[in-house]
Amino acid sequence: MRADTLPLVLKFGGSSFADLEGYPRVARHVALRAAGGRPVVVVVSAMSGTTGRLLHTLEQIAEAPPDRTAAMLLTTGETVSVALLAAALAAEGVPARPLAAAETGLLAAGPADRAELERAGAGPVRAALAECPVVVLPGGQGVDAARRVVMLGRNSSDLSAVAVAGALGAPVCELFSDVPGVCTADPFLVPGARVLPRIGYGGVRRMSRYGAKVVHERAVEWAERTGVRLHCRPFPPDGPGTEVGPGPGAAAVVTHTHGEVWRFDGPGPRGAAADRLAAEGLESVAVDDGGAALLVVPGGVRGARALLGAGRHLAHLRLLTTLHEDGRAEPVLVEQAALAAEARRRHALLYPAGDDRLAVPRAKARSAHSDLLVSGASHPDPDPRTPGGLEPARPAFADDVSLGGSPRVTARGTAGTSPPGP
Repeated sequence: MRADTLPLVLKFGGSSFADLEGYPRVARHVALRAAGGRPVVVVVSAMSGTTGRLLHTLEQIAEAPPDRTAAMLLTTGETVSVALLAAALAAEGVPARPLAAAETGLLAAGPADRAELERAGAGPVRAALAECPVVVLPGGQGVDAARRVVMLGRNSSDLSAVAVAGALGAPVCELFSDVPGVCTADPFLVPGARVLPRIGYGGVRRMSRYGAKVVHERAVEWAERTGVRLHCRPFPPDGPGTEVGPGPGAAAVVTHTHGEVWRFDGPGPRGAAADRLAAEGLESVAVDDGGAALLVVPGGVRGARALLGAGRHLAHLRLLTTLHEDGRAEPVLVEQAALAAEARRRHALLYPAGDDRLAVPRAKARSAHSDLLVSGASHPDPDPRTPGGLEPARPAFADDVSLGGSPRVTARGTAGTSPPGP
């Protein structure tokens, strides 16, 4: 099949829908792309902040609801986005078919609220494109062997988009977000962050593993296996973005902004906790330093804390890692209040002033309509990526955690997403 007849696969993150005008804005962009004559597959996330609000509401009702109950609720955010974007496309005069999770061709297994993608079939989406030139499908969703809807984990719309692109034979998957591309640091924390014009799959995967919210790690694995190149772009598309494909890594400073640091009484209990997390498809990073056995886990993941046993949460600490092009990683634990200042200091050592590839992100926003499904529900979500008034940079020595020199760090998690099925 000629490249100019293959479908375009476009993924829009929740930041694209920070307000209701985001849906017509995305619809206009999709209309322009569809006007070129190629079929278009659009993968959408929930409105910014929606899933977090739904999770907070669920936890107010029950501390440990069944995974299928959680999945039923938490997938509604993307379903709303599918319907609203399809409506916006219709208003632009663009016929668009909204798809449900069962029509995506994505088959997964495991806990319903964080299932592992096992297979991506092209048949259902191809059939939909044969009837309509534009289809809209929910990110981060699939079905299990019994055809029940499951989540592919939080922030997994990238994975859906890449898997569909690979199944359809699309050479490129475009990922739109609120940052200008893959950057050398979180641009919301480090104003001097640079946009990388290109980076290899391994480089992005390593950044994601240490906490960077660039591209979902399993999405990168799937892209590399299926040969799909990624194009990480800002939306609206006012810059070249970053191309991800075969190639070298890059130096970067990675802040595990929402990661939780837990301390254990030795490597044995910590290893057992890491194994329990991995069995549930949850990644972790083990940090060793002078007798302190620490584990960094993603924050805000439903049910994660119950798997940590006798670990003690060090709420004031965050993991900050300097990644070098040669593969070296230099981690340090930092007081949350000093995170931005220390990230800037370390980034300045990697990238002295004068580089003209500055990353200028848009203001971080949560949709005013993210409580559409849970009106009035409070949702505390402090974001340390608000740099005003932070303390001077200093490492954290509280709770007998001393990081003299470079501690040893081991990334733990799933063995990797299963290879795509036939």
